Amino acid sequence: MFWKNESEQSYARTVASLSSGNALAIPWSASEARLALPAALGVAGIPALVITDGTGKVLTSNGRQNLSADPVGLNFPWAPRPVSVLTEQALLKMARHPAVVLFIDDEDSEIEFSESVLTPSAESYYEECSIQYPGFCPYQNSSDDETMDFDYSTKHSTKKKKSFKHVMFYIGIDGTDSADMIREHIGLDDAVPLLTAIDFPKQRMVTMKYGDEITTDSVQNFVDAFLSGNADFKPLKPYTEKC
Repeated sequence: MFWKNESEQSYARTVASLSSGNALAIPWSASEARLALPAALGVAGIPALVITDGTGKVLTSNGRQNLSADPVGLNFPWAPRPVSVLTEQALLKMARHPAVVLFIDDEDSEIEFSESVLTPSAESYYEECSIQYPGFCPYQNSSDDETMDFDYSTKHSTKKKKSFKHVMFYIGIDGTDSADMIREHIGLDDAVPLLTAIDFPKQRMVTMKYGDEITTDSVQNFVDAFLSGNADFKPLKPYTEKC
């Protein structure tokens, strides 16, 4: 965490206010290191919250913005990732981008299961289309807001130029405001687990058949059908309501 302090006394007060005074901090006397750290981590404004891993690699430099959008830390530490937990703020991004969402119970084992079956398809999609993993924050300005032509191949088709916006991959946790909100909006019942693809830009959706086993392979087949346009789509009302 970076703050602007004009004196050693104000610096000490700031450190004491963090984690009841147990926060690690560069001593005020180590001015060279203290002044060099913000530049080394790419800090552009103060105050700033930067999160790194154990090796010092920056996971996110937008910690304040991410914390505001995800106050309970469902996607902490907010690094770019192929699959994210659906939040209320992420719903704003779904207004612009198609999304594959797996709705589940709010159990840790279910979240781990969802990541295990969704991640291979998400990674394959991003690799095939040469797209970097999306950042967590739905407000960031990046190329993922552009509509592009992708050479995406599936098991059932050869490579074809297809134009669509970047697809997002989410885990919708039952009982959270975001999952309940999107279910109500598009008329999904409360069955879990439930795999669906929601395409607000094209006003359509598709859901995996009830009773079908959700596995890595079945998810891949579902995603392939969705991306190739061969899925059994249902019409969807335009998504204009802000969350």
